[in-house]
Amino acid sequence: MGTARNEYRPVIQAQSVPERSPEDIAREHALHEVEQTLLNIEEAIRRADRGRRKISLDGTERNLRLALDHAVEQLEATRKELFQSGYFGGQQQRLM
Repeated sequence: MGTARNEYRPVIQAQSVPERSPEDIAREHALHEVEQTLLNIEEAIRRADRGRRKISLDGTERNLRLALDHAVEQLEATRKELFQSGYFGGQQQRLM
C-alpha cells in the first residue's frame, strides 16, 4: 500500500543538533571575548582619532596631538595583532 497523495513527507529528514563539547563551548566564549575586545579597541581608535583631528599641530596642545597620534598607531597595531592571533591563531601562519 502506497502513501496518500496529500500525506506530508519531508524531503529532508530532521536531524538532531550535534552536541557541543566543553572545548567547543569554551572556544566560543573565548572568541566572544575577543570580539568584544576588538569592538572596544575600535571605539577607542575612533575616539582618539576624533580627538586628534580637533587639535591643531601648530597650537599650544601640540603634545596632546602627538600623544593621540601615537595612541592611534598603538591601538591599530594591537587590533591587528589581536585579530590575527584570536581568529587565526594556533598552527596557522600569520602575517604581521
